[in-house]
Amino acid sequence: MEPSEAEHLWDSIGLAYEAAYSGNPTLHSTIQHAIRLLPPHAHVLDAGCGTGVPVALALAAAGMHVTGIDLSGAMVALAQRAVPAGTFTQVSMTEYAPPRVFDGVFVVFSHMQLSYGEFGAVMRRFVEALAAGGVLVLVGVPSDNYVQDRRCYEEGGYVQGFPAPFMGRLVKTTLFTVAGSEAFVRGLGLEVVSCVVEQFLPKGETVPEDQFFLVARKPESKG
Repeated sequence: MEPSEAEHLWDSIGLAYEAAYSGNPTLHSTIQHAIRLLPPHAHVLDAGCGTGVPVALALAAAGMHVTGIDLSGAMVALAQRAVPAGTFTQVSMTEYAPPRVFDGVFVVFSHMQLSYGEFGAVMRRFVEALAAGGVLVLVGVPSDNYVQDRRCYEEGGYVQGFPAPFMGRLVKTTLFTVAGSEAFVRGLGLEVVSCVVEQFLPKGETVPEDQFFLVARKPESKG
């Protein structure tokens, strides 16, 4: 999806997205799990922050210093209103250069419209900006039950351009299998702490989604 197309999509759904997805109990428990792994007053990045709810809001409530970025100016305005203590900027993940070291990076459903190459480049930058011992949270939709024809997969356990249903429309996405997501994260030099797969029924939808919730850590520096 072209950046202008993606920006228009996210500008148009705003609070409707928050209403549909923010009540996810597994997402909330994953955020709290990550908070327990982070140091007090940690500096954290919410990449693709949306309206700021629930990720940035929960992190700020826990005393974290929150930086949020999003391609959508409408989403950034909503996030700043919801989390006034945070710092939010309109910028694409593909163009964002982290200005500091972060103790935690949260990528929650915000990467799936990137190509595999874009996603890899973005995640390498995020991991470079992650402190030793820092935490990465990656949340997405696994392809396992949606794309069962193995001929559709690229080496590495992913499919590109899959037309995933999303809030009444089809959106082209890059999806990984659960095993592919774990392998990708390990390939970045991180250690997988946990990976949970659950179903969630967004408000207003009739079919539940498969979702994965992966928590990883950057190894501590040796010596």
